[in-house]
Amino acid sequence: MDLSQLPEAPAKPTGEDLRPLATGQAHIDIYTAFRLIDEGKARQAAHQHAVRAAQLQADGAPVTTVFKALACAEGAAPDDTRPWHAARVDAWAEEHGIRGWHRRAGLRGRPYIAADRLRLLAVDGDRGRYYTHHDRYAHCPPLSHWVIDRDTGRTVYRTFAGGIAQQWVTEHETPAV
Repeated sequence: MDLSQLPEAPAKPTGEDLRPLATGQAHIDIYTAFRLIDEGKARQAAHQHAVRAAQLQADGAPVTTVFKALACAEGAAPDDTRPWHAARVDAWAEEHGIRGWHRRAGLRGRPYIAADRLRLLAVDGDRGRYYTHHDRYAHCPPLSHWVIDRDTGRTVYRTFAGGIAQQWVTEHETPAV
């Protein structure tokens, strides 16, 4: 996949861009102006991350480093350009067999990519896919040890002992002979 094909750099909104939006209601006008300025900054940040990803690819950087730059571009992009960046992230991850990441939403609903521990499917397989988590303040006290899947971010197994959770991880990450 060639990352060098980028759209033109986004233009920063100016006072001339915001003047036709004046409605005469100051609270609406200022809210709209700040929203457009914030979206413009987000477009520029996403474009800078995408340019960095293209430069990293051209310099021969590791595929996971390029993936992280693409993920940053998707996380910084405003809602209207995020699908374009998401398609590039998905295509890059699929082409190179990158696992260990998933999309999440932050506290305010802002989407981002959680890249817990990136691994290449061809090299690592499922080694490193799962990790154990101990929560002594769990909602279900007997099941205080969890196994979490890095690819989805979801809990896949719960048990009462850390050794059993680690055994589950070992069994599921060991390739079948």
